[in-house]
Amino acid sequence: MKPFVKYLYFVGALTLFAGIGFVLPDFLDNPVTGAVGIAQIAAYWAVVVVANFLWIYALAACRPIFYVVFPLYCLLGAVVAYFRFAFSATLTPMLLDATFHNDWRTSLELITPGLLCCIAAALAFAALAIRARRRLSLPGWGWHAAAGLLLLAGYVNSHPRIHSGCMQRYPCNVYYNLRLYLESRPAPTKRTDPDAQRPAPTRTDTLTLVLVIGESLRTDHLAIAGYDRPTTPRLARRSNLVVLPYIYSEYTYTNRSLPHLLTRADSTHEERAFSETSFVPSFKRDGFRTTWVANQDAADTYVDFIHECDSAIFVHPEKTVYVYDEWLDTDILPHLDRLLAPGHQAPTRQLLILHTIGSHWYYVNHCPKRLARFQPVTRNREVKRNRPEEIINAYDNTVLATDEFLDEVIRRLERRTALLVYLSDHGEALGENGDWLHASHNEAIKHPAALVWYSDHYARRYPQKVNALRRNATRRYRTDFLYHSLLSGGCVSTPLVEPGLNIFQP
Repeated sequence: MKPFVKYLYFVGALTLFAGIGFVLPDFLDNPVTGAVGIAQIAAYWAVVVVANFLWIYALAACRPIFYVVFPLYCLLGAVVAYFRFAFSATLTPMLLDATFHNDWRTSLELITPGLLCCIAAALAFAALAIRARRRLSLPGWGWHAAAGLLLLAGYVNSHPRIHSGCMQRYPCNVYYNLRLYLESRPAPTKRTDPDAQRPAPTRTDTLTLVLVIGESLRTDHLAIAGYDRPTTPRLARRSNLVVLPYIYSEYTYTNRSLPHLLTRADSTHEERAFSETSFVPSFKRDGFRTTWVANQDAADTYVDFIHECDSAIFVHPEKTVYVYDEWLDTDILPHLDRLLAPGHQAPTRQLLILHTIGSHWYYVNHCPKRLARFQPVTRNREVKRNRPEEIINAYDNTVLATDEFLDEVIRRLERRTALLVYLSDHGEALGENGDWLHASHNEAIKHPAALVWYSDHYARRYPQKVNALRRNATRRYRTDFLYHSLLSGGCVSTPLVEPGLNIFQP
């Protein structure tokens, strides 16, 4: 048999091992139905396996490099696959941040016998592979290495879906997420704080302000806004709740909408979304302790705002949209309890920003089964493999989950001087003009859900603000209102607040 043919068999055997051991765990929890669904998942798996074949083909051409890099490839693959299979955890920038900055005792708790067995098996296979490579000859190995790398680069970049699929799976995800992690670290150049010249006032009064950033929730699927399904039974019983039914969002995906929501950016000054700080520094200047609690990953377009806060908590750093198991906003509540717990160091003024997973696709993952009253629901991650009524049922179940989550947050604030503002980053297309999900120009996506709740203590202390809120509830606002209204609702005295964008303005 010719040396080149033997080499192909060798690379094929290594690829098969990697495809089953390192890549397959990423696809085991994908919801699929029928033979077509299984074939689609198999095709996605094959796309990633081909990339691994080209990588190993180029790597194994040069023996010295192979002897060093392939054991590392197997070691990392075993670790990533084990946590994906055992904990449904996938590699993310947030997970890397938690790994690098956790207390070492917390990290040691993750080293289990199962993990050690997987690592031992992978390294044993790497040793066998090195032994087999020593027996192979490959004339012109440099040309083979170059050809493999060129083919790999061309293949991965040949189509956006191939690129996305490979970047989110092993081994490309190691490089991809490490790069995102490094990019998400605080930049040496900072945004401009438009409130920097204002002197800090002396504040002694108590106030808890909670901003809940929703995800993909449209206002016309709230029963409290007129929807004909009972999607908000808990919130409907809240007397101090005000719905803002006429909010308009120009942007229809999170990475673009959040910088607009959190800064002074508007249709005239769009550049402020990327050049100015958010409202967080203004609250800190007024004596607020600020915390960002994230149940989503931190994209580079808004990670700056997270770093503006005094502290940040990542609820599920191990999850991405490629993980198909339960991912609930109620998991935020234990962290909220700790932030609100009484103590001698508890701040009297707090700003808590809760960034939820809300109604993000895959909807079924974001509603506990006990709340899923609308049936049947989706059983396939491919939108077009589900019936429209299944998709809408699953979506409405996420609204029920948001209803429960917000009610639980409010319950924790009832006895405080507290204000809660909820605003979804955008809406969601549910079949209008044949569109589904978001990140398109469909008009249905541009009407996000928004509401405000205030405690009785807040109403007694700030009756003018509450009266103005109720009068302004049916006015039409763009999402520009959030920046100015939060500062006003939080009683921050700053000339930055524009009366026309302030829902608390009498």
